[in-house]
Amino acid sequence: MNQEKQREAYEKMLKKCPDILTPMKATRWLPVGKNTIYSALKNGEIESYTYKGGYIFTKDALIDYLVRTTIDKGKRYIIRGDKKC
Repeated sequence: MNQEKQREAYEKMLKKCPDILTPMKATRWLPVGKNTIYSALKNGEIESYTYKGGYIFTKDALIDYLVRTTIDKGKRYIIRGDKKC
C-alpha cells in the first residue's frame, strides 16, 4: 500500500480525533505508548510546539509521523517505536 492510501486510512481512523493533541491524548487514539510519543517528540520526528511547559502538536503532524514510520503488512500496520533499552 502506498503512502497516500496509508494517509487516507489514518485520516479515517483519526476522524473524530481533536485537531490539537497532547502526548497523552495521542496515546488514547493510537496503539502506542506515551514513551514512544515522547521519544518521537524529543527527536523531532513529530513537529510540535511547547505550550505552558508541555508539548502540543497537530493531528496532521501525527499522521505524517505515522505514515513515515509504519511498515505495511497487508491490512495491518506496524508502528516502529524507539527500541533503546
